[in-house]
Amino acid sequence: MKEDSKAPLFFSLIPQEDSFVSRFFKHMDWNLLIDVLALTFIGFLMIYSASLRFQRQEIFLGKQLLAFLIGFLLLALFSILNYQIFYQHPRFLFLVSVFLLLLVLFIGKSYRGAKSWFMFGPFSFQPTEISKLLVILILASWCGKRERDMTQLKNIMVPFLLIFSHVFLILLQPDFGSTLVYFPILIGMMFIAGVPSFFLFAILFYLGVTSGGILLHTYLSLSPFLVMKNSFISFLYRGLSLSKEFFLIHLGIILFLFICWWFLRGLKFRNFGFYFVNLFLLIFLGLFSSSMVTGLLKSYQRKRLMVFFSPEIDPTGSGYHVIQSVITLGSGKVLGKGLFSGTQSRLGFLPEQHTDFIFSVLGEELGFLVSGLVILLYLGLVWRAFLIAESSRDFFGALVASGIGTMFAFYAILNLAMVMGLAPVTGLPLPFLSYGGSSLISSLAAVGILLSIHIRRFTYT
Repeated sequence: MKEDSKAPLFFSLIPQEDSFVSRFFKHMDWNLLIDVLALTFIGFLMIYSASLRFQRQEIFLGKQLLAFLIGFLLLALFSILNYQIFYQHPRFLFLVSVFLLLLVLFIGKSYRGAKSWFMFGPFSFQPTEISKLLVILILASWCGKRERDMTQLKNIMVPFLLIFSHVFLILLQPDFGSTLVYFPILIGMMFIAGVPSFFLFAILFYLGVTSGGILLHTYLSLSPFLVMKNSFISFLYRGLSLSKEFFLIHLGIILFLFICWWFLRGLKFRNFGFYFVNLFLLIFLGLFSSSMVTGLLKSYQRKRLMVFFSPEIDPTGSGYHVIQSVITLGSGKVLGKGLFSGTQSRLGFLPEQHTDFIFSVLGEELGFLVSGLVILLYLGLVWRAFLIAESSRDFFGALVASGIGTMFAFYAILNLAMVMGLAPVTGLPLPFLSYGGSSLISSLAAVGILLSIHIRRFTYT
C-alpha cells in the first residue's frame, strides 16, 4: 500500500524548527517574564492584605486582576508584534500622546486637586502612564534615525522640546509627581544616543538649579522668623518667586559672572564666552522654572515638601504619612509579623497603604528578608532591560530598552526612598506592586516591548 506523503494533523500542530512560534518561545526572555510575574503576584498579596480593613476589599483585588488581564494581553501582543513598527510612526505617537494630555484637561476628573483621570463608570485611567511610554518610543525613533548626528544642536533640541511640551501639559493638571520620570528618561536615552557630555551636564545643572530653588523656597518658608530677621535672606526668599527681586538676583548673577570673566580672560580659556552665556541661561531657566513650579504647587504638595525637611511640623497631616511609613516598615524586623497580620496596616494607621506605601506593608508583614528579595527582583528587572538594550540588533531597540529600564529604575528608587523618609512624598507608584490599573497596564505593555526586542535580536522577521 502506498504511504501517505502528508504528515498527520497532530504533527502539523507542533511548531516546526524554523517557524515563528518556535523562535518566539526559544528566544523568549523567561527570566524577565518570571521576574515580572513574581512581582505582580506579590503585589496581589499585598494589595489584598492592605485592603482587608475595608468593607469590600475584594473590589481592589478584582480591579487589579482585571488590569493585569488587560496588561498581560498587551504584553503578549507587543511581544509578538515587531517593535520596529513604532520606529516608522513617531508623529502619530506624538499626536496620540499630546491628544490624551490635552483631552484630560477638558473632560478629565479631578482627584486631590489634579485633573489627571478619565473616568469610565467605576474604572479610571491616567493618560500620563501611557504618555511616558509613548515618549520613550518617540525619543528612540528620533535618535535612532540620527544615530551618527546626535552631536548636532538641532538634533539635540527636539528631544528637549518633546520632554518640556509633555511636562508643561502635565503641570497644567497639575500633577508635579508625574513629570519627574521624564527627566531621567531623557538623560539616560541621550547618553545612549551619544549626545556630548556638555549637553548632559547642562541638563543635570538645570535640573539641579530647578530642584534646588524649589527646596530652598520650601525650606525658607519653614523659617519665617529667619526670613523676617535677615534682610538678605528675605530678599533671597522673595527672589525665588517671580518678583522684582527675581530679576535683581539675575542682574547680580550677570555681574558676578562678568567679574569672573574679567579676571580669567587672560588665561585664554577656549570658548569662554560661550560657556559664560550658557551658564547664565541655565541659571536663569532653572530659577525661572523653580518659580513657576512653586507657584503651581497645590497646598498639599507644598506640605509634602515641607515634611521632607521636618515631618514633625505636621504630625497629623502630611508628616503623618512619612512617620507612619517608617514605623510600619521597621516594625516587621527580619521575618515580619506574618502575611495578613500587620497591625499598623490592619488598624489603619498607615495612609495610602495599598498604593504609595505598599512596600511598608510588605516590610511589616514579611520582614526584611522578603523586602530584600523584592528589591533584588527590581534589580533583576532593570538589569535584564539593559542587557536587552546591549544585545539589541539595532540602535532603536537599544534606545527603547534603555529608556524603559531607566523608567523602572527611577520609579523603584524614588518610591523606596519615599517610604523610608529619604525623599519627599510624590505619589508615584511602585511598579507591579502598588494598586493602580493604569500603572500596571502600562508597565506590562513596556515589558512586552522589551520581550519583542529580545526575541528579535537574531532575526529580521
